[in-house]
Amino acid sequence: MKKCFFCLLLFYSINVVADDSQELAKLLVEYKTIQGDFEQSLLDSKGEIIQESSGIFTVKSPGFFLWDTQAPFPQLLVSNLQDIWLYDPDLEQVTIRPYSQDIDQSPALLLSGNIEKISQTYHIKKNSNVYKDNNNRSDKLVNITSYFVLTPKQVNSVFIELQLGFIDNTIQQMTLADSLGQTTHFTFSNMVLNQIINEEIFEFSIPVGVDVLIDK
Repeated sequence: MKKCFFCLLLFYSINVVADDSQELAKLLVEYKTIQGDFEQSLLDSKGEIIQESSGIFTVKSPGFFLWDTQAPFPQLLVSNLQDIWLYDPDLEQVTIRPYSQDIDQSPALLLSGNIEKISQTYHIKKNSNVYKDNNNRSDKLVNITSYFVLTPKQVNSVFIELQLGFIDNTIQQMTLADSLGQTTHFTFSNMVLNQIINEEIFEFSIPVGVDVLIDK
C-alpha cells in the first residue's frame, strides 16, 4: 500500500509539473508580438537598489527583440535571429555577438513564446501565493493574478531563479535572480499584443565612427 501511495504521489507530482509547463505555454504562445514600456530595477544581495532604468521594447516570436533603454542612459539591444547588437551611444560603441537561444544570455527570449526552449532549460512551477521577488518587495505587485517560478536544470546557470507574473493572462512582471545574489526586476506597462511588426526594425545599422567589438 505504501508503494502504491508513493507511485500515485509521484505520478501526481509529474502531472502537476507538466500541467504548469503547459499552462505557461498556453499563455506565452498567444504572444506573436509584444510592444510596451518597461521599468527595470537592479538590486544587490541586501535588497538595496543599485540601478534603475526605463524604456520601450518590441518582441516578435520566435526570437526577434528590440530592447531600447532610454533613461537614465540610452542603450539599445537588438536581435534578428542571426546577430545580437548591443549599442551604447555614450561610449560610441557597439558589441556584436552571434544569436543564441540561450535564455541566460537573452532573457528577452522569455517573452518570445519559445516554451520548448524554456522547458529544456528550466523547471516550471506555478505558484498561487502572493507574487514577490527574492527581496520580498510587494509594491506594484498587488494585482498579479498568477505567477510562475522557473529554476534552472543546469547547476552552472547564470540565473538561479526566474519569476513571471501575469494579470488576466498578460505578462506584467519578470524577476531574474542571478548567481551573484543580485536581482533584476522588470515591470511592464502599456502593452500592445499581436500587432503586425515589420522585421526590418530588428536590423541594426552601425553608425559611422562607432567602435565595433565582435564577441564570439
